[in-house]
Amino acid sequence: MGKLIVISGPSGAGKGTVVQALLELYKTNNSKVHLSISATSRIPRVGEVDGVNYYFISESEFLEKIKEGAFLEYNQYGTGKYYGTLKSHVFEYLDKDYDVILEIDINGYKQVISNYPDAVGIFIAPPSLEVLEQRLRDRGTETEENIKKRLETAKSEMENKEIYPHIIINEDGKVLDAAVEVYNIIKDK
Repeated sequence: MGKLIVISGPSGAGKGTVVQALLELYKTNNSKVHLSISATSRIPRVGEVDGVNYYFISESEFLEKIKEGAFLEYNQYGTGKYYGTLKSHVFEYLDKDYDVILEIDINGYKQVISNYPDAVGIFIAPPSLEVLEQRLRDRGTETEENIKKRLETAKSEMENKEIYPHIIINEDGKVLDAAVEVYNIIKDK
């Protein structure tokens, strides 16, 4: 059976970039890995493909799956839309000896740990909140209001990062170092 890995961190910490580098490390080492695809009740955006970007399901279907206990974790966000990780999707790969990576938030991690205590929790943190703010500003895609909201959320996430057994600092220009550190943690488990 493969390992379930949960990677979390605030927006701007670089977790997505670290995960992409991690997937390349798996490929280089001929190791089996799968980046989990979440289900969502929102409609697809232009260019998104069902079963590739997300599993797009209706809100009523999502709520039915919650009642059935079909999710390893789920959440409803400020937009009113649901997002979650289907147990069937995850276990399909774990049973084939794939390591499965979930890139989810702290609330999702808490749910995963309560459902699957053997999951490996890794928190990707920025070197500081100041660096995080600069990264968010450098994106050039966020309004000032969104930056402030993301920073408030990031502060809360950083205050709760200790619930993760592993915390990796993603230094600027050292994504590969962070990915190698994550890879070594996983392979040592």
